[in-house]
Amino acid sequence: MASKEKWVELFEKVIGRKPTPQEFLEGKKADFDLKEIKKIANVSADLTEPLSADSQGSPAKTLNAAGQASAELAAQMTEESQASKSPAAGSEKSPKQLWVEAFEKQIGRKPTPDEFLLAKNQQFDLAKIKQSTENKPAGSPAEPAEKSWSKGKKILAALAVILLLALGAGYIYGNQYFSREAVAERYLKTANHNFTKALAFEVWSDTEKPIKQSELIYRNSEENRTLQMDDLMSDYRQMKNVGRKFLIFPDWRVAVKPVSATVSVNTKGLELFVNHKRLAKTDSDSYTKTISRLYPGTYHFAAKGTLSGQKLEVSSEETITNNIKVNLNVKYLSFQVNSNLTDGDLYVGSRKIGKLHDGKYKVSKLAVTDASKIYVQKSFSGKSPLKSETQSIEDIYDGDTITLDAKGVLDRDTADSLITEAYRKMSSYASSQTTPDDLDDIFTGGNNNKFYQDVKNTIDTNTTGAKNRSADSITFSDVDVTKVTQTGPTTFSVEFTVVYDFYYGYDSEHKSSGDIIQKLSWSALVEYAGDDKNRDSYPYSTYDDYRITSGNSKSSVLSTKNTVD
Repeated sequence: MASKEKWVELFEKVIGRKPTPQEFLEGKKADFDLKEIKKIANVSADLTEPLSADSQGSPAKTLNAAGQASAELAAQMTEESQASKSPAAGSEKSPKQLWVEAFEKQIGRKPTPDEFLLAKNQQFDLAKIKQSTENKPAGSPAEPAEKSWSKGKKILAALAVILLLALGAGYIYGNQYFSREAVAERYLKTANHNFTKALAFEVWSDTEKPIKQSELIYRNSEENRTLQMDDLMSDYRQMKNVGRKFLIFPDWRVAVKPVSATVSVNTKGLELFVNHKRLAKTDSDSYTKTISRLYPGTYHFAAKGTLSGQKLEVSSEETITNNIKVNLNVKYLSFQVNSNLTDGDLYVGSRKIGKLHDGKYKVSKLAVTDASKIYVQKSFSGKSPLKSETQSIEDIYDGDTITLDAKGVLDRDTADSLITEAYRKMSSYASSQTTPDDLDDIFTGGNNNKFYQDVKNTIDTNTTGAKNRSADSITFSDVDVTKVTQTGPTTFSVEFTVVYDFYYGYDSEHKSSGDIIQKLSWSALVEYAGDDKNRDSYPYSTYDDYRITSGNSKSSVLSTKNTVD
C-alpha cells in the first residue's frame, strides 16, 4: 500500500488534475492502491507503465504543498460529510456540517475542495453558498464545451433566415402593391374598359359593402365612361380604406355614393321605364316614385302610353351624381325649329321627333316634359355625331320659333367668301409667278396643298410652260358656290363655278389677239379649323375659321368663248 501523499502525487501526474473529494475517498477505500487510480478517475485505458512503489519508475517521493493540502482538505470534507449524515446521538451539528448539508441541498452536489476552503474563510456563512460556486478561483475545472449544432439544426436555422427574408420582401412589395396610388391606377385601367370587373374594386360608401351586379338593375350596361384620377376625389366616388388585406396591408377600395331619383308624373295610366326597364304604372295624376340606391351614371327616364287616342311618350335623360328629382309631366307644344344642320334630326329628350328639311322643322302639339331638352343632331357613318346647342322645353312657349345651330357648320355665303379668297391668291401667283403671302391661311399645307397645285399647274401650263402660244395673263372671276354638303362633324364638300380668262396679246408670229374665256365647275374639300386667330388684332372674316384641304374630283368645262382672231 502506498502512502496517501504518493497516491495524490501520482494521481495528478497521470490524470492531469487533483483528485476530487469523492475520488480521494475511493482511493482511501482501495488502500491507496496506485493501480486503481485510472479506474477511480473513470479512465478506461490501462496505464502505459505499471504502477508500483519500488524505486524503478516510481513517482516522486514527496508531495508538493498544494497536493498535500488538497488531500488533507478532501479528507476533512469527507469526515464532515460523514459526520453530517451520522451525527452522534444528542450532539449538535457544527457550522461546517450545517454548511456542507446546505451546500448539497442547494447546489445538488458535494462541494469541491476550493469551495470548501472559500467557505471556511467565510466562517461557513450559509448566505454565501451560491457566491462560492459563482466565484471559482483560477485553476478550477473548466465548464464542458458547448456542443456544436447538428446538420439538421443548421438547415432549420438557414430556412428560418430565408423565411424571414422572404417575409420582409413580401411586406415591402405588399406595401407598394396595396398602396392607395397603386390600387387607384389598377382601378382606372379596369373601369374604363370593363364595368363588371371594376366592381371588384368598389364598395358602397355608406355600408362599405361590395357592390353586387344584382343591385344594378336599372344601370345602362352599354354606358361608356372615361374616368380620371380626379374622379376619385369627387363627392360621389372616393378612395377609402375599408379594412386590412392579409391582416397587414390597408384594403383600399373605391367608395361609390348611392344616389336616388324621385320621378313625378302628372298623368294617370302611363308606364314608367328607367333605361328601358319597366318601373311601374302611374295610378294618379300626381304620381311620384323614388328609386333608391342607384349607381351614379346616365339614366333615361320615360313615361309611355296612350292619351285620348294619341300615343304619348315623355322622356328625360339625366346624368346622376347626386339625389335628383325627375319631372315627366306632360306638356303640349307647337313651335318652329330652324338650324344650320339643314338635314339633321330633331330630338326632344332622347326621343327622335323628325328630320329637318332645308334646315327647318315644324312641331305640332308635341307632348313633352318641362325637364326635357331639345336639340338637333346630325349623324355620320363611322364618325361622332354633331350636336347643336341645347334648349330646355320649359323655356319654349306655344307658337315660338327657335334656332338651334351647331358650331362650325359652313354655310353657302362663308364658303363663297373662302373660294373667292382662294382664287385671289391664285391671281396673285398668276401675275407675279411667286408664292403668295399667308397661303396657309386659306390652304391647309400651303403650297403643297392639292387644290393650290392643280390651279397653279393650270396657270403654268398656259403661260411659262405653254408648248404653242403662251397666254399673256390669266384672271379668275365670278366665283359662285352652288352647294355645300357636310361630310363629317367638321368637314364639307363645296361645289362651285368659276370663270377663267386667258388673254393673248398680238404678236408678229401669230398675228392675232383676244381672250379664251371658260366657265368651269369644280368642288373643293373644306375643313373647320376653329377660331385659331386673334380677332381683335386685325379685321376678321367669317371664312378665317375654315381651310381648303384639297380639290374634290376633276373640274369640268361648262362653256368656252374664244375671241382670239
